[in-house]
Amino acid sequence: MKHTPLWVKAFFLCGIPPHKALLCIFDLLALVGTAVVIFFARATFGGVQPELYHWALPLLLLGPLLAMGLGLYQTVSLPPHRELKAQFQMVSLLYGIILAVLFLSHSGDIYSRIVIAGSWAATLVTLPCMRTLCRRLFVRYWWWGKQLIIFDRSNAGRELWHYLKRCPERGLNPVDIVALPTDIEGVRLCFAKAEQRWPTAVAMLLQKADQGLSVDYIAEASRHFDNVLLVPLFSESFQTHWLTPRDLGNTVGLLVRQNLHDKRRLRFKRAMDILLCAAGSVILLPLGLLLALAIRLDSPGPVFYRQRRIGREGREVRIFKFRTMVSNADAVLEEMLAHNLDLKKEWECDHKLKHDPRITRVGRFLRKVSLDELPQLINVVTGDMSLVGPRPIVASEVQKYGPVYEEYCMVRPGITGLWQISGRNNTTYAERVAYDHYYINNWSVWMDLWILAKTVPVVITGYGAY
Repeated sequence: MKHTPLWVKAFFLCGIPPHKALLCIFDLLALVGTAVVIFFARATFGGVQPELYHWALPLLLLGPLLAMGLGLYQTVSLPPHRELKAQFQMVSLLYGIILAVLFLSHSGDIYSRIVIAGSWAATLVTLPCMRTLCRRLFVRYWWWGKQLIIFDRSNAGRELWHYLKRCPERGLNPVDIVALPTDIEGVRLCFAKAEQRWPTAVAMLLQKADQGLSVDYIAEASRHFDNVLLVPLFSESFQTHWLTPRDLGNTVGLLVRQNLHDKRRLRFKRAMDILLCAAGSVILLPLGLLLALAIRLDSPGPVFYRQRRIGREGREVRIFKFRTMVSNADAVLEEMLAHNLDLKKEWECDHKLKHDPRITRVGRFLRKVSLDELPQLINVVTGDMSLVGPRPIVASEVQKYGPVYEEYCMVRPGITGLWQISGRNNTTYAERVAYDHYYINNWSVWMDLWILAKTVPVVITGYGAY
C-alpha cells in the first residue's frame, strides 16, 4: 500500500474496487468519446446543429448502468466472447433508448442519421478496444481484481493458481492456498484465520463432484466471506463444457447446450462467412495478385498448392494455399528425414519443422504473417471450410485426435481458430486437440467474432508462427 497511487486509495476508501472503476471510466470514454468524434467528423461537411445534441450526452452516461445489469463489472469477469456479446447488447440497448426518445419527441428528422448510426457502429469497435487497453495498462498491478483464497481438498488448487496468475484479466488475484480439514472444528478455525488475514477476499472451494461431504463447507465459508466461489471438479472431459445453472425447485441443475444442433445458428455462421469474404475481397484480391507475382519471381513452380484434408463429416476436401516451399518439397522432405533422425522425430511429433529448409524466402514471410492461407477463402466460399474452426487435418493425424475426431467431423475446418490465437506452434499437439475440443463443445457466433478479432493482432505480430 506504500506506493499505491492516491486515486487508487480513494477508490478503496469509497468501497469501490479499482479495477471495476477503471473499466467503468474507460467504458464512458469509449461511449462519449466515440460519439463526439463521429459528430465532429460529420460536422465538417456542414448541415448539423450542435445545440440539438446536448441532451444525448446524459443518456450516454447511462451506459455503465446498463453494463452493470449485463454483468460487465462482475467480480469474476465474463469469458471474452460472452463479454463481447454483453457489450453489443449494452451499446445497442443504449442507442435504442436514444432512438425511442427521438421517436416519442417527433423530432427524428432534424438529427443526422450518420451521427446516430455511425456512433453506434463505431462504439461496437471502440468499446472492446478501450477495455483491452485498460487491462493492458493496469492488469499487472496488485490492486487489480479481487483477492482470492483457494480452499483445496482435491490437490487441483495449484493448477488454478497458476492459471489465474497467468490471466489476471479474469479479475481474481490468488493470495493464498489453504488445505481444508475434514472435521467441523478444524474447518471453522481454518475459515476464521483466513478471514482475519484476508477479510475482503473471495473464497474459492474446490470439491470433487463424486466426493461425499461430512461438512457443509459452503455454509461455513459463507459465515466469514461475502463471496464464495464453488468449483466442482468433474471428470476431465466434462470440464470442457460450459455449464449454466438452472433453478429446479429445491435443487440446482446444470444446463449444457450444444449450439451445433441449432440450424439457425449454423445458417447465420455460413451467412457471416460469405458476407465477410465478400467485404474483404476489395482489399484481399489485389493483395493476392501481388503475392502471386512475388511467389513466381522468387522460385519456379505453380503459385497455388492444393492439399488433401479431412473436412466436415469426414469427407475429403482439397484446400488451397499459396506455395511456400520449393516445387519438389516432398522429395526433399523424404531425403531429409532419411538422413536426419532428429528432424524425423520432430516431424513425427507435430508434422512440422521449426527450421524447414524447404521453405522459400517469400514463403517464410507468408507463413510468418499467415498469408499463405489467404487462398483458403475460396474454400470458404465453396463451403468446404469456414472462417473460424479447427485447422483441417490429414488422415495420419486422425489417431492423434482420438475420440475428439468425431467432434472434429461435426464442423467445417477453419482458416483461423482458438488454437491459432492461443500460440499456434508454441503449443503441443495435445493442446491443439484440447483447444479444438473446447471450441466445438462451446461454439457460438460470439466466440467466432471474438476469435476473428483476436486473429488480427496475432497475424500482425506473427505470434506462434514459423
